[in-house]
Amino acid sequence: MRQVGVLYNPFSEASTRVSVEVAGWLNSRGIRVWRGVSHEGREEPRVLEGLDLLIALGGDGTVLRAARLAIPHRVPVLPVALGRLSFMAELQPEELMGGLELLLGGGGWHDDRTLIEATIRHDGHGEPEQILALNEILVARGEINRVVAIDVEIYDAPLTTYHADGIIAATATGSTAYALAAGGPIVDPRSHALVLVPIAAHLTNIPSLVLHEDALVRLRLRSRHAAAFSADGRESVPLHEGDVVEIRRAPLTCVFARVHPPSTFYARLTQRLRRDT
Repeated sequence: MRQVGVLYNPFSEASTRVSVEVAGWLNSRGIRVWRGVSHEGREEPRVLEGLDLLIALGGDGTVLRAARLAIPHRVPVLPVALGRLSFMAELQPEELMGGLELLLGGGGWHDDRTLIEATIRHDGHGEPEQILALNEILVARGEINRVVAIDVEIYDAPLTTYHADGIIAATATGSTAYALAAGGPIVDPRSHALVLVPIAAHLTNIPSLVLHEDALVRLRLRSRHAAAFSADGRESVPLHEGDVVEIRRAPLTCVFARVHPPSTFYARLTQRLRRDT
């Protein structure tokens, strides 16, 4: 490796401190380092070009921000647990230098994670909007505390109309995030499957679905009450009656740098669920 990025959370003293330490450690080994926060990477995406690795120091929110920066450049992300919620973390802080030694020596492996792609089609106006997410796409009620009616099609087959607070379409990675909290299943994070989970649905016999990786999902808003779209907790887009959100697996992936074997997900699953609740 010649260039490594270190993304930290400026609101976390531990993340800031460790970012300085690891940058100095890498520099002492002749490796060029970009150290910064997410908005700097968004404003100057050129700093991501040529990176061999992007270390994310924080919780799952920091990992999502790191992924957003890394995906266009195919830079592997190494998540380090320095936040309250660190379900996606690969290393604990005390493992960081040892893990980096392994990766610098050519060890470890790359984990390609599925992304989800949404196309928003507003009824009768505007251009379609395309948005990527690593965890989930959410279509949910707006500011008015009323359930929304959403028609669901899988491929071209009508499935049902949910009367609910909203619907989550998640990747396998996102199956342990909001989708799990809403009652969805846990899916092996290396799977390409998608998960569809209604939130507080009324009178339905379809609580959640695990979909084939090539599934095309259409969500059409039927409710006269406004709704909102978001991706990984960001990009809130107002939706109105007749608007359609098409969801599918994206052609791009997010690459994670791994030190531990794939079985670690299952070895740590109970501990992480207990800790994160």
